[in-house]
Amino acid sequence: MLLPTDTVIALRCPECGRLELFHLSRFAISKQRPGRVICSCGVEKAKVLTRDHAAYTFEVCCTICDLRHSYRLSGKKLYSSEVTPLLCLETGLELGSMGPRDKVRAAIQTYQEELEALIDELGGPNYFSNPDVMFEVLNYLQEMADEGGIFCPCGKNRIELEVLPDRLELRCKNCERISTIYAETEQDLLYLQELPAIELARYGFCSLERTTRSKKKGIKRDNK
Repeated sequence: MLLPTDTVIALRCPECGRLELFHLSRFAISKQRPGRVICSCGVEKAKVLTRDHAAYTFEVCCTICDLRHSYRLSGKKLYSSEVTPLLCLETGLELGSMGPRDKVRAAIQTYQEELEALIDELGGPNYFSNPDVMFEVLNYLQEMADEGGIFCPCGKNRIELEVLPDRLELRCKNCERISTIYAETEQDLLYLQELPAIELARYGFCSLERTTRSKKKGIKRDNK
C-alpha cells in the first residue's frame, strides 16, 4: 500500500492577507527540522513539528483572532486524501485548509468563481473603486458567513447584501439593522480581517468585542 507523502496547505497571511498554497512533504520535516509555511511577503504563517512522524503539532498564526493556535494531528490526518479544514479555536471560523492539491484548489476555485460571477453581474471590475480589495473583502465575508460569523441580534438573520463601488452594506430584512463594510483600501481589508464576527447594528458598523467571541460561537445563519 502506498502512503501519501505530501499535503497542500491553504492559509491567509496575518500580515498581508494573501491566500497562498504551500506544499509540505513528509520528508521535509524531522525532529530537528520543523516544517515552516512562509508567505511570499516573508512572514511565517505556520510551523509543523514532529518527534516520530506518527504525530504532528501544527502551529498556526490565526488571521481571525490574532492568536497562535496549536493542533495535534496524526500522520494519517495530516496526509489525508480528503480536505481537512483548519478552524479558529476561539470562534470556530475556518481560517484555512489542508489536503490533496487538486481538492484544496477546487475548494478555493469554487469561491473565486462565485465572486467573479457576482462582479460581472455588477458591471465588471471597473465598477469598483479598488477591484482587488473588493474581491478580497467579498471572499472574506463569504467565508465568515459560511461559518455563521455574520448575524443580526433580532435572531432572524434574513440578511441581504448590497454591493456599492467602495463599500458593502449588510441589511437585515426583518428589523432593518445595517452594517457597512468599506472596501476601498488595504487598511479596510486588514481591519475586516481583525474582526472575529460581524453583528448588525441599528446604525453603521458594529463588530463583536474579543471578550464576547465564545458566546457567539454557536450562532448560525437562517436565511429562510
